Amino acid sequence: MNKFYPITLYLRYLPNLIMLSLSLFLNLAVWIWLLWQIKPIAEPIFLHYNILFGVDLVGPWWKVLYLPIIGCVILLVNAILGWLLFGRDKFIAQFLNAVTVLCQMFLFIAAALLVFLNV
Repeated sequence: MNKFYPITLYLRYLPNLIMLSLSLFLNLAVWIWLLWQIKPIAEPIFLHYNILFGVDLVGPWWKVLYLPIIGCVILLVNAILGWLLFGRDKFIAQFLNAVTVLCQMFLFIAAALLVFLNV
């Protein structure tokens, strides 16, 4: 019979707690920053910038929220996988959490570029 590792012990393990907290903080920062800076408007806004071609994607303002939604999905999937694998191999769980932090940092940078491109 497969038993799940207790989630409280998974969250009490300090590296997991630090990385999951940092990921959650960065994701919340992306949500707040985008909602604060990108106002709902009728005109299309810039959604992607390419160094070779300039702006190559425009669309409605709400499509900037794809960034934090993707961040939430990455955070949830990696946290659940890390929890499920933590009882067998702690390194894989820590690796998944570290990848989550790295993804959240890149999404934060992408959100910053979107804000500076549109403001």
